[in-house]
Amino acid sequence: MVQPSSPGTSDAVTVSVNVTDNRAVKNVTIVYTTDNWSSVNKTLVASYNATSSVATAQIPAQANGGHVEFYIVAFDTSGNKSVNKNSGNYFTYNVPVPTFPAATSSWIIAGLLVGAIGVFAIVFLRTVMKPPAAKQNQNRYQ
Repeated sequence: MVQPSSPGTSDAVTVSVNVTDNRAVKNVTIVYTTDNWSSVNKTLVASYNATSSVATAQIPAQANGGHVEFYIVAFDTSGNKSVNKNSGNYFTYNVPVPTFPAATSSWIIAGLLVGAIGVFAIVFLRTVMKPPAAKQNQNRYQ
């Protein structure tokens, strides 16, 4: 189970999974990716409640949005390992890419324009206020 089921960019996602074994469960981890398994995967150690048989871990918030895939790995006290990759499809959820309000975008564009005008004005004034090269040389040798 994933909570919240439709996370936003500031929501950490709690993964809860039921883990049982004939022997005692030693540990449970959640392995996840945000880039389709192309770089180093991240592993979270889940907290395991032996009474309820539920393991939980939190996948951090995805501030830039995106697609998250994960699977579960469990070990028992005899060293046996069980991996649940959801029949090869992985468990997944999506976080929408953040959008900026129109007002914010307008202020960003206005700031860029003011900055560009300021740079142009400085370059223009330096060019206009610069004495001609011949006059510079005359002043230098007098």
